[in-house]
Amino acid sequence: MSATPIPRETLLHVAKSIPAAPRILAELGHLLLDPNSDMSEVTALLRRDASLTARIIRISNSAFYNAGQPYASLEEALARVGYMEVYRLTGFAAVSQVADKPLAIYGVSGAQVRENALLTALVAEILAPRAGVDARLAYTAGLLRSMGKIALDGLTRSGSYRGSYPGHSAGPLATWEVNFVGMNNCEAAAIILKEWRFPAETVEGIRDHYLTAGEGSPLARLLNVASGAAERGGHRFPGELDYWKALPAKFEYGEIAAEEVDDALQAALEQFGPVRAAVS
Repeated sequence: MSATPIPRETLLHVAKSIPAAPRILAELGHLLLDPNSDMSEVTALLRRDASLTARIIRISNSAFYNAGQPYASLEEALARVGYMEVYRLTGFAAVSQVADKPLAIYGVSGAQVRENALLTALVAEILAPRAGVDARLAYTAGLLRSMGKIALDGLTRSGSYRGSYPGHSAGPLATWEVNFVGMNNCEAAAIILKEWRFPAETVEGIRDHYLTAGEGSPLARLLNVASGAAERGGHRFPGELDYWKALPAKFEYGEIAAEEVDDALQAALEQFGPVRAAVS
């Protein structure tokens, strides 16, 4: 039997305890779409969160971005990585900030959450042109697809709910979540990301990417494929395997062939090691 759904206000209250980095990422996305914005505005936005600023500088000094003289300031780091790479760099920093604790409700470490998010984002970004999806939207959806899980874990930390996913014996993850708190993690993520003013396409893509209700948007299908690829690449999330099984026309939608997904996974795994080291 399904539980009574979590009140939206309760969910958003828990979401306030999540670090500000994803909200800043949403604002950065809007800012970078404005042709009149410049790097000084980007720098002022990122400086609103000292922890995020420190992470951006640290990641920009990693082997993934910098093989030369270390960057001492945010301004220097952003100038050297370039305007178009700022969003990607900030996304890496954001996921390292929000996924730094274990999710007891799912029995996974912070590192497992980060690694699943990073690999999914990299695969989605690579496949985005083939799916007819904007690469930045695909990357963002991959990074933030588990934001609802982080919020639901926060409910257990607050004492509002007590329990944890017992594994496959309890059925697919979303089924257990609905029985536990009245909604699944994808629905929870959609409520939070809409409140944080992420684009509707991103919100809906994450909400629907389990594809349990039939066909989804191009982004939902792409995210489903990328999430399944991340699981095959060794970075799974408990209880999700059933959602990545082949569905009619899933690979054909957007003209993505199964072998292209395998190629994208291999390309993403080549980037993954240096990125993981940078955000750990």
